[in-house]
Amino acid sequence: MLPHLSVRAQAIVDALLLSGGELGTAKELASHLGESNRFALARLLRREGLPPLHSLAAWTRVLTWVESAERTGCSLCQLAFRCKKDPAVCYRTVKRVTGLSWGDVRRRGSRWLIEETLPSLTRVPRSLLNPQRESLGP
Repeated sequence: MLPHLSVRAQAIVDALLLSGGELGTAKELASHLGESNRFALARLLRREGLPPLHSLAAWTRVLTWVESAERTGCSLCQLAFRCKKDPAVCYRTVKRVTGLSWGDVRRRGSRWLIEETLPSLTRVPRSLLNPQRESLGP
């Protein structure tokens, strides 16, 4: 999906996708990745052109919900109850992440979510814009 990512950044994205956006705290994830703290993790994501962990996790949760709704036909309310979340929080998350209501996102589907909203989450990392800069140090 994002070929410019380093192995560590791709591991974060893969873990978010596999867990449905539920990885625990940034502090816990940072320690698992060998980063000194959550701020170092945030710098890693920024260097890779990725949004903050909470934004990336929210996008992943919305994608998971849309894919589940496509497979099962369940409403977002039913999906929220299944994963022990407040449905209102889920509906607000969809609106915050996509700018659209759940009904609109559901009609557009997971393919739309990936093709249309993922590019707006990511940017080209600095190292690809200016490869010489990376060799100069931090």
